[in-house]
Amino acid sequence: MNKRVLSAAAAAAFVLTFATGCGGGDGGGRPSVDEIADGIQGGVLGTDVDEDVATCVAKAFRDSDLSDEALQAIADNDEDYKGSKEDAEAARSVSTESVTKCMGVDVPDTGSDG
Repeated sequence: MNKRVLSAAAAAAFVLTFATGCGGGDGGGRPSVDEIADGIQGGVLGTDVDEDVATCVAKAFRDSDLSDEALQAIADNDEDYKGSKEDAEAARSVSTESVTKCMGVDVPDTGSDG
């Protein structure tokens, strides 16, 4: 189980990095959650990502400010796509907490409440 969670975490981290290189792109409309999830599951890392985890992460990505082009690159496993600076900022907005929640991992609170 831990190995699967770590693999999914590595895949999710790779997808975030993958979508936020330098440059830009052109493309059609915003891909569906299913298309993004399929891209995550078929990932360039070849990592086996659970369907529910991939769908949850795909929803987080789709609901983010990532450009349609960046999302399409994820859906298409486009290894040559280079995202814009705006995509890099949007990827940072997809919090570690939301991605780890998708994977069923509790993130310890590191705040200074007490």
